[in-house]
Amino acid sequence: MFLNTHTHHLAHQSDILDLYNQFPKEMNFDAKLFSIGIHPAYINILSIEEEIEIINQNIHNKSCLAIGEIGLDKLCETDFNLQIDVFEKQIKIAEENKIPVIIHSVRAYQEILHIRKKLNLTIPFIFHGFNKNEQILNQIIAQNCFASFGKNLLYNKNLQIIFAKLSANQFFLENDASEIPIKEIYQFAAEIRNITIEELQLQQARNWKTIFGYEVHK
Repeated sequence: MFLNTHTHHLAHQSDILDLYNQFPKEMNFDAKLFSIGIHPAYINILSIEEEIEIINQNIHNKSCLAIGEIGLDKLCETDFNLQIDVFEKQIKIAEENKIPVIIHSVRAYQEILHIRKKLNLTIPFIFHGFNKNEQILNQIIAQNCFASFGKNLLYNKNLQIIFAKLSANQFFLENDASEIPIKEIYQFAAEIRNITIEELQLQQARNWKTIFGYEVHK
């Protein structure tokens, strides 16, 4: 099974399992598995409480494996203090319900890790679309968090070097909003790590079980 840890597209293929990104007011009920959260770029101050309530209603759904993608983005137009407020509201829900979080971070890794430490969180963060350096990756791992790799892995040589050395239990794979098929990302990732696609699939299945509590059936 090809496990896609974060995507905005449903593959509709029997050998692909998508963890589909849901926006609270734009639910796609075709998704077998999903995460749900208020993206920092799409915060609407008039509907925050309504959307938080929708998140609260959905996290008890057995198909909901995570809250996300949520986080901080220094390049979007949303006021940064408002982003922090909405982010903290959502991660507190995640902590109370012991559910993982899919993290969106644009130039805000330090702020997110600081908030995690400040709130003394125990739930895992998965930083999706990771494309930074080894120093930041080590900081993420040091706080018992994870990185999810996607399209940047195909083009970024430094990222490939970092990825090749990473322990099998510290990463996930995704295609996010790109049109690159998740199978292609798996193939490339397996080549970088000098293992078979089947070995990579088994490793990812173990990670899904450990972090999401989801048992992958062949």
